[in-house]
Amino acid sequence: MAALDTAPRARTIISRDPTRLLQIVEEIYHIKDLDTLLEKVLLEARNFVKAEAGTLYLAAGRYLYFSYVQNEALFREDRPKDKYIYSNKRLAIDKNSLAGYVAATGDSLLIDDVYDISSNVSYHFNPDFDKKTSYKTGSILVVPLETTDHLILGVLQLINAKNETGLIIPFSMQDRLYITEFARNAANAIEKAKLSREMVLRMVELAELRDPYETSQHAKRVGAYSIELYEAWALRHRVEDRKIKHMKEILRNAAILHDVGKVALSDVILRKPGGLGKDEIIQMKSHTIHGARLFKYVHSPWDRMAAEVALNHHERWDGRGYPGKIDNIFAREIRFGPGKREKEIPLAARIVALADVYDALMSKRSYKDSWKEEQAMRYIRVQAGRQFDPELVGLFQRNYDTIRAIRKRYV
Repeated sequence: MAALDTAPRARTIISRDPTRLLQIVEEIYHIKDLDTLLEKVLLEARNFVKAEAGTLYLAAGRYLYFSYVQNEALFREDRPKDKYIYSNKRLAIDKNSLAGYVAATGDSLLIDDVYDISSNVSYHFNPDFDKKTSYKTGSILVVPLETTDHLILGVLQLINAKNETGLIIPFSMQDRLYITEFARNAANAIEKAKLSREMVLRMVELAELRDPYETSQHAKRVGAYSIELYEAWALRHRVEDRKIKHMKEILRNAAILHDVGKVALSDVILRKPGGLGKDEIIQMKSHTIHGARLFKYVHSPWDRMAAEVALNHHERWDGRGYPGKIDNIFAREIRFGPGKREKEIPLAARIVALADVYDALMSKRSYKDSWKEEQAMRYIRVQAGRQFDPELVGLFQRNYDTIRAIRKRYV
């Protein structure tokens, strides 16, 4: 049963198109990448009920974690970093906060004015965000992301419904019914996408068993850096929106799996203190080939991209990288060829190469401290046209606020 807390004033009911909602449900079921799906779910839910802002939380243990935050009044569309705001924060799943109450009980909340909530309920509105940003939260609709098996994966929270003239109005009972049904379908799609992501991260964890520096957080950061850098490149090159969305879906997982070939290397090499011998260096570099060999289903765009990135992410713009040009990576004996250079290196691999090195520089290791931002960015600038694609370095610098926001999210 839904909890209802409304101020005693008339509602303005705006007609909704249920056919459009069915179309949205069909669209989200075809999205395989978890992050792409979460962002789409929040955006479409907001658009359907004309909500000015919203938050999508995912549940983990006893907490809700901010996965995506959108706010038309505060966050500009041309600033990708805004989507990562508050993404490393969490709420307890209990009956005290609005989202926590919905996750704890499975009931939805429909509130006309969050500053006028009845005193006889356990939940309350936290005005801290409003105070910090000078934003004014008014009406709110909060629904659980509950699967058909009654598993609550998270919470969808929509803020400040707007009428045709842009005035803030209460959400309607019709809105609650539509969004609750949409959230059920979204939860099932999210459950499938989460399973796919978990399988990808398990492959990273296998590599981590061999190489303690190949962590899932490192992989997530490289994946997030890579899709933001690709989007900046694609917008500059006027790539159509449909292709950008498709590329981002497959690039993230490919970037996450860039070093998965290390599962084929010996612990003796990966954990050896000090420098490696000549033969050991060759074996270490062969992780690029071992990784590419794992993705052999050439008819799958996911496998093709993952193989492309795994094989080429250590190539260099100046042609001094590895493993170089190889006729057949499945041959019994492999000899490294002359390095690929400039645009012989696939775009996805050039992007991941930059993202990977940056994150390695900024990460603490047993053999080094993390670099300071200025030091890491100076290195990347110096390596433009040498190790890295100079155009990508320029885009990386211009979008560094987003890169920094991602690093804070996946700590």
